[in-house]
Amino acid sequence: MNTTLLFIELLITGLQGSTWVFLLVLSISGYGWLQTQQLQNLGDWSALLTVFVLSFAYAIGIIIDRLADTIFNKWNKQIGKQILPDIARPSIRRFALGKENEYLNNQFEYTRSRIRIVRASSLNFALIAIFATIFIWIQLQFLSIGQKLIYTLIILVGGGLLSGFSIYAWLKLTQTYYRLIQSNYKELS
Repeated sequence: MNTTLLFIELLITGLQGSTWVFLLVLSISGYGWLQTQQLQNLGDWSALLTVFVLSFAYAIGIIIDRLADTIFNKWNKQIGKQILPDIARPSIRRFALGKENEYLNNQFEYTRSRIRIVRASSLNFALIAIFATIFIWIQLQFLSIGQKLIYTLIILVGGGLLSGFSIYAWLKLTQTYYRLIQSNYKELS
C-alpha cells in the first residue's frame, strides 16, 4: 500500500476525531479561553501549531482506525464468508491476485482505502453529534430549553444520518471488495 495514501486516510480520520475531542474539551473546560488575547497572539506560532495539530490528528486517526476496525471486524468477516464461503482467508487470496496484476492491486487498495475512511467516519460522525449535544447542554446556558432541544434534534438527526450513510457506504464497499476478489479468483480457477 502507498504510505502517502495511508497517511492521508489516517489524517482525515484524525481530523474528524479531533473535532469530537475538541468538543469534549470545550464541554469540560468551557469556551471562554478561546476569546482571550493570548490565544489571538498565537498567530506568530501558526507553523508550529499546524505541525502539532496534524501530529495530534494523525495519532488520533490511528487510534480511531483501530477502534473502528475492532467494532466492524465481526460484521466484515460475516460478509466475507457470505460472498467467499470456500476461501478461508480472503486477504491472502487478495494479495495473490494483486501481486500478479498491478491494475487490480490498485483497485483493491483504492477500495480498501475508502472502506477504512467510511468505517472510521461512521464512528466519528456519531461521536461528533454526541459531544456537540453535550457541549450545547453544558456550556450554552444562554439558550432556552426549547432552543437546546431544537439544536439537539438537528445535531442528532444530522449526525445519525451521516453515521448511517457511512455505515451503508462501508457495507456496499465491503461487499464490492469481496466480490472483486470472488470474480478475479473465479477467472484464475
